[in-house]
Amino acid sequence: MATRQPREYLILLNKAKAAAETAIDAFNRVNHPYRNETTLLTLANAWELLAKSMLVHARQSIIKGHHGETISGEKAVYRLHYRKQISKHEQDTIQQIISLRNAAAHHYLPEMPDEIIHHLLYFGCKFFRAAIKKTFPSHGKGLDRNYLSLAFCDLTTYADKVQKSVSRVKKSSSAKRLIWLLERGIGFDGSSYQTEKQFEASFKGKKKIMPHLALNNFVKENEMVRIVPVEAPRNYTADITLRKGKAQDSTLPVVVRKTDLNKDYPYLTKEIATYLKVSLHQITAMVKNLNLKGNPQYHQEVRTSKSGSVHRYSQAAKVRLTDELNSTSVA
Repeated sequence: MATRQPREYLILLNKAKAAAETAIDAFNRVNHPYRNETTLLTLANAWELLAKSMLVHARQSIIKGHHGETISGEKAVYRLHYRKQISKHEQDTIQQIISLRNAAAHHYLPEMPDEIIHHLLYFGCKFFRAAIKKTFPSHGKGLDRNYLSLAFCDLTTYADKVQKSVSRVKKSSSAKRLIWLLERGIGFDGSSYQTEKQFEASFKGKKKIMPHLALNNFVKENEMVRIVPVEAPRNYTADITLRKGKAQDSTLPVVVRKTDLNKDYPYLTKEIATYLKVSLHQITAMVKNLNLKGNPQYHQEVRTSKSGSVHRYSQAAKVRLTDELNSTSVA
């Protein structure tokens, strides 16, 4: 008895998932001289296949011409955004991946900082996973795996490296080509790419280049990812603190601070309450009113089980609560 052929969108979907995992594997392979190219080729292929799967599932044609060819990856992704199946910032990220893929497939890639490929791989896979879970909920199994990538260098962010590459556009042909490839991906209009001459014309005669690029809004409006290797010695907890910086600063650093909980946060809630001779309820209310909870200067929440945690307070919190209690008593 003949077996039933899977539907076209399912074949495309399964191939897309295989391509995405291959991209992750390619990036993390040791001694891979063609790492970035292979990663981009397979990740862009994953998105092209997924986009076509989603379009076919929605009964949209992916055929062009009269010889059975299908539309390009960039056009398939553009149609997803047009149909509101992916957001603008998701499309911008994917189109950059495809633009770089096209360059790698037909010529060669310019020098690329690790932070840029980190960003595109991380968010490309994150959006890939989200799109499958939204459109094909029953096919999301296996997408929640964890992949470990080692890093021993002090890395920054996509935004930082893009801005530095932009500052070198007039001096370095490699930097100019990289920025053009990223820029043309974001600026794809569903029909054709911006040429290199059009790219150069956009900032010709301008002292500053960045404000005249679509990349400028991209780095300001989109989340960044930074790979931070942290070694936590015994009895230390590794805390990563994100701070909100100036509006014009899109290259915010990630500060890593090592904490000895017993030394830096010596007091439990009950110990603070006993010292101040008040109830646990009063301490909880004071902490809430003074906005101490979650402020690393005063408080740390430590997970003790799957559903439980304890709250620890610093000497500064003890002093702050004492002062608050004394001022309330005087009033």
